[in-house]
Amino acid sequence: PGVRYPATLVTTADHDDRVVPAHSFKFAATLQADNVGDNPSLIRVETKAGHGGGMPTTKRIELATDIWTFVMYNLGMNFREVQTKPDKKQLKAF
Repeated sequence: PGVRYPATLVTTADHDDRVVPAHSFKFAATLQADNVGDNPSLIRVETKAGHGGGMPTTKRIELATDIWTFVMYNLGMNFREVQTKPDKKQLKAF
């Protein structure tokens, strides 16, 4: 109780047979209840999914997108500043 936790995103799947989703729910709820700071403590539940094996490509992309968005937002990164192509100065370095 009374701890300033960093921004936290807990991920789980509703049919995970290795890590029971209830543990993720309890962990996320404890973080939310005990956090005295403004940092978010969120949980993301993948539906109709298990521990990860056999997850369709679209679900993997959605999960990765949510994780990276959460990380970048909480680090204060501006998505527009992310460069997809190296500029000419960077290319000359090689």
